[in-house]
Amino acid sequence: MNKRGFTLIEVMIVIAILAGLIAVGAPRLIKKEANIKKTARSLTVLVKEVRNQAKLFNVTYRIVIRIESGQESYWVEKASGPALIDKEKLKEEMEGNGKKDDDKDAPPPLFQIDKRLSKKEKVLPSNLHFAQVETINMSQPVTNGIAYIHFFPEGLMEASAIQLTDKKITWTLVFNPLTGQADIVEKAVNLKDLSR
Repeated sequence: MNKRGFTLIEVMIVIAILAGLIAVGAPRLIKKEANIKKTARSLTVLVKEVRNQAKLFNVTYRIVIRIESGQESYWVEKASGPALIDKEKLKEEMEGNGKKDDDKDAPPPLFQIDKRLSKKEKVLPSNLHFAQVETINMSQPVTNGIAYIHFFPEGLMEASAIQLTDKKITWTLVFNPLTGQADIVEKAVNLKDLSR
């Protein structure tokens, strides 16, 4: 009678091969979600830091978000002191209808890039996109162009929602205007859909 089976060494070799395949393949499967998590974490930390800087230095700050195919990025700008937000001027600026840089008689812009908080534009990973950015002061969410989220010297910020997507998964970062705390919603939502 011939009783054949697998030896312990053969079973261990098969398990080692499977473990190696999983170790090589698993990061590729979860990498996209990791990019969303990393970017969401970076934005959340940046919002808290900008809010604290605005309060500490008694200055109005804003995070600028560019939503353009292939050039999706964000950076921080600050005013020279406390600044009121003119909705009409802001709308012109967002639509690109403001004064051009070559106008020598124009006053200097109210906001300048803050080199301490963002030395350069932070570009999103190639597979991530801003689906839309919405603040409480916008008539409709921005899905293309430039969007601004303002932070005020009193420690307040505009209630806002930023949607990040990789075309399969969409996360919404919802920021509380009083605390700057971010809630992460693992789907696309608008500010008006949320009840706080």
